[in-house]
Amino acid sequence: MGDLRENLERKQLRFKITAKPKKVMVKILILLVLVLIILPFWTTFQDLLTQLIMRIEVYKNIQNIIVPYELKVTGTILSLVGLPIRVGNAYIEWTKFSGGNEVIYLAWNCVGWQTLVLFVITLMTGLSGNHTIYSKGETLVIGILGTYLINILRLVLVVFVYFVVGRPFGIVFHDYFSNLLTIAWLFFYWYFSYSFVLEAKVDARLFNKS
Repeated sequence: MGDLRENLERKQLRFKITAKPKKVMVKILILLVLVLIILPFWTTFQDLLTQLIMRIEVYKNIQNIIVPYELKVTGTILSLVGLPIRVGNAYIEWTKFSGGNEVIYLAWNCVGWQTLVLFVITLMTGLSGNHTIYSKGETLVIGILGTYLINILRLVLVVFVYFVVGRPFGIVFHDYFSNLLTIAWLFFYWYFSYSFVLEAKVDARLFNKS
């Protein structure tokens, strides 16, 4: 009777360890679906967040430090692929084939902090499972680096579309594709993390009895 009870406890513990990642993935999937639903209202939500940040004047540091840095990185990448662009502290400029100059200004609220907000929200759910601290740390580092690279990719693609297709389509691309790219990144990130990075803690009670 004691052996039967121990076997039952082991099965229950194994089920909990196996089911937890699936539950978290379901929560993340639900979160991504909700983001898609609120996508038409995302601009209004961003405006509210923008007003909040402006009140505490954090935007000044973003504008003076982060914006020039991201513009230099973006400009370097675009120059490597052959685009004849010029980069300033707050803008990217080039000469159009039809004549005249085209300028894109990068304001502090366009540097990708919205992507960071969504990333942090998913962290609250994604790292709440019963996983080792080390694997959680690895997941966090991968997420931070990946979010940074995705943000740079977003800026590069936006400028590239502006350059190749023109401003009207570039604006649509900026407003909607950027959000879809963020959603795709978060889904891939958590799928990769749960498949290859996060390691479940193994309860010692599973191995106490031989």
